[in-house]
Amino acid sequence: MRPLLIALLAVAGVVAGPALRAVIVRLSVPAGEARRRACPACGAPVGWGTEVRLVTGRCPGCRAGLGPPPWSVEVAAGALLGLLAAAVHPGLGLVAVCLLAVCAVPLVFIDLAAWRLPDVLTGPAYGLVALFLLLAAVAGGDWSRLGRALLGGAAFAGFCLVLFLVSPGNLGLGDVKLAAGLGTALAWFGWAAVFGGALAGFLLAAAYGVALLMGGHASRKSQIPFGPFMIAGAFLVMLVTSWQ
Repeated sequence: MRPLLIALLAVAGVVAGPALRAVIVRLSVPAGEARRRACPACGAPVGWGTEVRLVTGRCPGCRAGLGPPPWSVEVAAGALLGLLAAAVHPGLGLVAVCLLAVCAVPLVFIDLAAWRLPDVLTGPAYGLVALFLLLAAVAGGDWSRLGRALLGGAAFAGFCLVLFLVSPGNLGLGDVKLAAGLGTALAWFGWAAVFGGALAGFLLAAAYGVALLMGGHASRKSQIPFGPFMIAGAFLVMLVTSWQ
């Protein structure tokens, strides 16, 4: 049964990829600007009716580059959902982390492209995780686990908020809001997962920064988008914790 579930979720991720790609293209704009509704080069409309053609990473009108590289979103979504299906015990908890993944994949690409984590994705990421973990607690009667999850989300978000207030140039409010959803999901697997997920994100970001410095592509004052590393670290720890 598990191989079938893995295959189904992996295929679901690939199938959902074009819609996620359309979200990325529309939201990859500077903070405060309206969502992108047309190609900057030719003005061809970019929306829900063109997402299949956007798989190529090119405008359906002028064929100019538009959005992430071809198939990158689809492969990322399919691989992440497949890995979660392989690692996490089937149930409402798996549904919660898969929905988080569906929100997280476009957040990675948007933050890399526009240095922002839109509320329209971070809000549902937290809300859907909390809702389905609540349903999981109702079904299994594991209220202590739900309480830990909610406290973990608040703790991770609070920690990031402190860092934002101390050094607003390194973290943004989007990172704080993202931490609420990631922390809630991590804490469902235990407090060690919360600490491990947070640490992994910072270590990955630090390693990337060092690599840029060594390669001469950045200076000590350069900044990098932190959201992708938070997401990578959190899901890495979720997978490792679930497989143990």
